Amino acid sequence: MPKNIKSEAFEKFLVDEQITCFDKRDIGDEDGTVVYRSYIQTDIGDMPIFVLLDATIYSVIRVLVGGGVVTNDNYNAIVDFINRENSVYKNFKYYVEKDDDSVYLDCIYISSNTAFEPQLLYVLMNQIVKYMPGVTAELKQVMNIDVLPNPFAAHEHHHAHDDAAMESEKQS
Repeated sequence: MPKNIKSEAFEKFLVDEQITCFDKRDIGDEDGTVVYRSYIQTDIGDMPIFVLLDATIYSVIRVLVGGGVVTNDNYNAIVDFINRENSVYKNFKYYVEKDDDSVYLDCIYISSNTAFEPQLLYVLMNQIVKYMPGVTAELKQVMNIDVLPNPFAAHEHHHAHDDAAMESEKQS
């Protein structure tokens, strides 16, 4: 597995700047991918934001704008919104992932491992964080939702004894 120089530089930047809002996960793949996860707080709910750093020339900032929100009824409105926003903003692009009926926003930062600047990556991320609250009202309308669904609900684990305990507490 190649050494992830970008992750090391980003980690140092986070420590130096006392930024503590990220969870870190080593993927252990052939590119040495490390994923940093945080959230963008909006009026319609928290949107997971991921920073994907690896040994390639690409660094990705990915926002899960709406997990599982794309339906046959709202697809055209979402695509119209995406096309308009993508034509205006150069530094990030929206897309619909059909596999999980979700809306994502990606920002790609290209650099060699030795030319990677974590400060620049952080500036790009902050532009997205500042942008999102301004479009949440329109996203709410085009996605036809009041609140974002929990993007991790499908991955939650429940245990039978926990469910039984919760049920007995409700009855008490």
